[in-house]
Amino acid sequence: MKFFGKMLCALMFALCVNPAGAFAEGEDGLYEGWGYGFQLGGGGVFPTSSLRDDFKGAFIFTGGLTGEYRNVRLKADVAFGQPSLKNDNPYAVYDTQLRNLQINGKSSASLLMVGIQAGYTVARVGRLSITPMVGGFFSRIGWTLNNITWSKDAQGVDVFTIANSQDTHESHFSWMASIDFDIKVHNSLTHSLTNSDRQAYYTSSVRISPFIARASYKNLVPAVKGNYIGITVAYSGMMHLLNY
Repeated sequence: MKFFGKMLCALMFALCVNPAGAFAEGEDGLYEGWGYGFQLGGGGVFPTSSLRDDFKGAFIFTGGLTGEYRNVRLKADVAFGQPSLKNDNPYAVYDTQLRNLQINGKSSASLLMVGIQAGYTVARVGRLSITPMVGGFFSRIGWTLNNITWSKDAQGVDVFTIANSQDTHESHFSWMASIDFDIKVHNSLTHSLTNSDRQAYYTSSVRISPFIARASYKNLVPAVKGNYIGITVAYSGMMHLLNY
C-alpha cells in the first residue's frame, strides 16, 4: 500500500509540473466552454498504518457530480462501504481484572467518505483524458458496541452477558488526492438540460480514479491514523455546452 501511495503521488507531481503534449490535435471545441455531469460506480478502499489495527478494507459504492470549465474540473464524490472490524474493544474499556467491558456488536462498520476536489486536465490523447485532483476529505466510520457485565456460572466460570448496546462513530476532516483517467466511450449531439435552445454534446466515459486520503481517529484507544488508499471505476456522463 505504501508503494501504491508513493507511485500515485509521484505520477500526480509529474503530470502537474510537465503536462507534456498535452492536448491532441483536432479537438472540435468540445471542451472550450462549460460542462456538467455525474459519475456512478464502485471500487475498493484499504486502510494503511495504524488504521489497519482496527479496520480492514472494503468494497465501496460511489457517486457524485462534476463541473468543468475548459480544463478546470470541480468534483464532489460520496462513497459508502462496510469494512470489517479487527479490534474487538476499540476504546479499551476493561474492568479491574482486565476483562473486556465493551465488545463490537457486529463484525463490520459503516464507512462514509465525502470528497470535494478541484483539478486540471493536463492531457487529452485520443479517447483518454487525465485530470489530477486535490481537495478536502471527510470520513465517518460508525459501528455498534455491546456493553457487557461479568458473573460466575454454577461451576464458578466467568461468563458475560450483554447489558445494552450503543451506536458509536468517529469522524475526521483532512485532505485527499486522486487522478481521473477518463476513457471516452461515446458522445452524441443533444441539447442542454437547462436551455433547450443551447446545443451540447453528451459524453459517456469510463472513469478510473485511484485515490489517497488522510484519516485520524483520536478517540480510539490507542488512537489510529493513516491513509485510505483505493480505486474506483465509474460511469461518467457529461454534458458539454457548445461554445457558440
